[in-house]
Amino acid sequence: MNSGKDLGRKLNWRQACDVLGCSRSFFYNLVNTGLLPSRRYGRVKGIWVYERDCLEHLARTSSCVESGQNHV
Repeated sequence: MNSGKDLGRKLNWRQACDVLGCSRSFFYNLVNTGLLPSRRYGRVKGIWVYERDCLEHLARTSSCVESGQNHV
C-alpha cells in the first residue's frame, strides 16, 4: 500500500549514482550512514532507493553548499 506519498521509481545503485552524480562508493557511504534511505526486497542481492529520496538528498546538500556548511 502506498501511504499517499509518490516516491517515484525504484532505483538500483547504478541508476541512483546517475541521479546523484556520484560514484558507487559514495552512494554506499550515503546508504551506510543513513543519509539516504534504502530498502532490500526479498533475497535479491542489492539495495534499492527511491528516486524521490535521491532528489531530496540533492536538495538538502545543495542548500548546505549554498549556506557554506560542509555536510555530506
